[in-house]
Amino acid sequence: MMINLIWDFDGTLFDTYPYMVTAFVKALEENKIESFEIDADDIYQQMRKFSLDSAIKKASATFKIDSGKLLHDYKLIEKDEVELAEPFANVAEVLKFINASGGSNCLLTHRDDQAISLLEKAGLKKYFSKIVTKNNHFARKPDPESLNYLINTGNFKRTDIFMIGDRSLDVQAGNNANVNTILFDPDYLLDENNSDLVVRFYDELLKYLKANY
Repeated sequence: MMINLIWDFDGTLFDTYPYMVTAFVKALEENKIESFEIDADDIYQQMRKFSLDSAIKKASATFKIDSGKLLHDYKLIEKDEVELAEPFANVAEVLKFINASGGSNCLLTHRDDQAISLLEKAGLKKYFSKIVTKNNHFARKPDPESLNYLINTGNFKRTDIFMIGDRSLDVQAGNNANVNTILFDPDYLLDENNSDLVVRFYDELLKYLKANY
């Protein structure tokens, strides 16, 4: 039996959150918020558990600043910061195994085509057969529209697919598309009971795949 993986990008393939948080902190400082008032760990948890929009709304309410300007400032800073991000350890080995076993890797991300350039820079793009980014203008996860597109255009069987991501909305998207799900939760931050598998490290996932596929 072959297996196909549909990957989220931020916090799943690439360890981008440290750079996203740095960008968020810098954006707050651009809005005259003192560094001692800023809780970087809380920003990270808002991003991981919920979304960037959630972090923007919470910070805007807390510091009484304009959410639109904060988001604008964040976006200007974030692009350069995220260029420093690297793939998680052993991601490449999982990607290689999927391809060597006759399966496909697909990318499904809310990030724009910067995700593709980062994959190219890391030498990983060659392992992906299909890619959906923000620029494809599908409904955002957990809506299954983009997942269904990948499944239908790739002629995949839903029983042969795992959606893998680091947030509940990734699991929810997989559930909404009636495919298997993997939650990547390296810091035990989420209490997710609706995924088929939870992994903390990619060598752990590789062992599971080799044992079962």
